[in-house]
Amino acid sequence: MASPTVTSLFPARYHSPALRGLVGLLLTVFLAAPGLAATPALAAAGGSQKIDRQVALRLQSGTPIKVMLIARGDLTDVIQDLHRQGFNREVKRVPIVHGVSTTMTAAAIQYFAADPNVFRIVYDAPVQLMDTALNPVALATAYPWTDDAVALWSNPLAPLTGKGIGVAVIDSGVAPHPDFDNRVAVNLNFASTATSPVDGYGHGTAVAGIIGGNGSASGGQYIGIAPEVTLLNLRVNDGTGAAGTSDIMNAILWAIINKDAYNVRVINLSLVSSIAESYTTSPLDAAVEYAWLKGIAVVVAAGNLGPNSALYAPANDPYVITVGATDDAGTVTPADDSLASFSSYGVTQDGFAKPDLVVPGRHIISTAAAGSTIATTYPQYLVGTQYVQLSGTSMAAPQVSGIAALYLEAHPGIRPAQLKGVLRTTAHGFGLLSTIPVGAGAGYADAAVALDYNGTIGNVNAGLSPNNYLKVLFITVNQLIAGTTVSWDSVSWDSVSWGSVSWGDINWAAVSWGS
Repeated sequence: MASPTVTSLFPARYHSPALRGLVGLLLTVFLAAPGLAATPALAAAGGSQKIDRQVALRLQSGTPIKVMLIARGDLTDVIQDLHRQGFNREVKRVPIVHGVSTTMTAAAIQYFAADPNVFRIVYDAPVQLMDTALNPVALATAYPWTDDAVALWSNPLAPLTGKGIGVAVIDSGVAPHPDFDNRVAVNLNFASTATSPVDGYGHGTAVAGIIGGNGSASGGQYIGIAPEVTLLNLRVNDGTGAAGTSDIMNAILWAIINKDAYNVRVINLSLVSSIAESYTTSPLDAAVEYAWLKGIAVVVAAGNLGPNSALYAPANDPYVITVGATDDAGTVTPADDSLASFSSYGVTQDGFAKPDLVVPGRHIISTAAAGSTIATTYPQYLVGTQYVQLSGTSMAAPQVSGIAALYLEAHPGIRPAQLKGVLRTTAHGFGLLSTIPVGAGAGYADAAVALDYNGTIGNVNAGLSPNNYLKVLFITVNQLIAGTTVSWDSVSWDSVSWGSVSWGDINWAAVSWGS
């Protein structure tokens, strides 16, 4: 992010006539790339059907495009094809979609669209962090009281602090800070454009502080929601607040694989893709659903585009907890709160209302990364030397991640769909009339009320159909015949992994991919 005000995060909408013209061009013309062997026309190979719509649109630019090549069978075959054509470096595996990520020219994309070993070529879309305009007005934040977390971790009889619960912060990194003690258990870098897990931008450190800062550097003035939680720093963003979809997917996969080693129960994603796409075909949505179905609650920022903008992964996925933002007016009482004007909401392209919940997202004071881009470029937003004040749904999502950690500490056997159901059921209204305004989902998340809830805990995933990549995975692992009707409400994903797939027998045509 170049400035503290996020504008033009997403590309302009494209019109179908241009797309139709481009597809027509792809059907009739093949531009040979230097060093690439001759290839049959795309029309003969069905290549145009392999190229994702977003990739096709960007072929017009004439500049190299970062893409993911999805293998039809053995991924090694595609990698060998890439090596034969000179792609010897910067080819990164993306296991969740059985593919690889690399940067290609238009000619190379057209060449590999005719490769029989390639099933699909999709855009490795840029993803942006969800902070927004900074506007400090107070010296402290009220969000732990608004979220009703103080009552839980300050209870002398049975305090809940998130202790023992692992929360993966997939963001710009987490810098060392007194408020984290020694609770950052893992520091890993997944960013293609970075070489270390250090937070050079400053966003991830603030997110981590909202989840689990303990207030050591402020004498307890600025405390996160779950102050004894275990934090896992999985850096995916470069120094500008941007990341590639494939980097995020690989970080999510690491969290899934290492779930038991670190008791990873929550993943926080304070970021949103730049591409509007159905959750059924989005690779990023495939990754978050895979984590969710494996027992990890995924909490994501709704976005900062206001009304009618619930179209972007992973916030548009029905399997995650999508969090919007309110303005708490700097007070503990919800009576003077209102929905933040920037908070994204609406109906997704698949008909789901988002966000699921809201919490405060303006004037949030949290841990600062010393020497980071935010700290050095905008020193006016620092609070002393150890804290910084930020706004956005990026600052709202980690509060719900913290609430989830508190609940999971008390109820370790709960599944993500049950947790989401409890949080939605126990949410409440706000404002003068204590109502739930349009754009606020089920209302304010309430940690203490959720913990006191003794009602029926249902499955909010009932009736949902997972992402197409996961459908193909499940059908292949279980050796089901294409076209078999699967009751997704009752199946178990515990034993399903990409390593258990016999890719020689995979049938990508088992589901409909659309455009």
